[in-house]
Amino acid sequence: MHILASDRGGRIVRIEGADEVRAMSAVSSLELFAEQDSFVKPYEQAGYKMGYAVLSASTVPGVLAAEDELRGTLKFLLDEQGLAVPLP
Repeated sequence: MHILASDRGGRIVRIEGADEVRAMSAVSSLELFAEQDSFVKPYEQAGYKMGYAVLSASTVPGVLAAEDELRGTLKFLLDEQGLAVPLP
């Protein structure tokens, strides 16, 4: 399981890549708790997560590769910075 979180607070202007992530063979499930115009807080407690992805592969390196691909594809763009939120 990969937790989706922000390292800073802000309003989500847009989310990119969710459909692409859902189409990945290693992604069993993608659950987003935040949506466009949601205000997110820095991930300092469990209730502040923006969602999660369940990943599956036949090897540990396969799961790690899927996680890297997910992190490169799914982006939450916040209003003030105009930058994608990095995923922890």
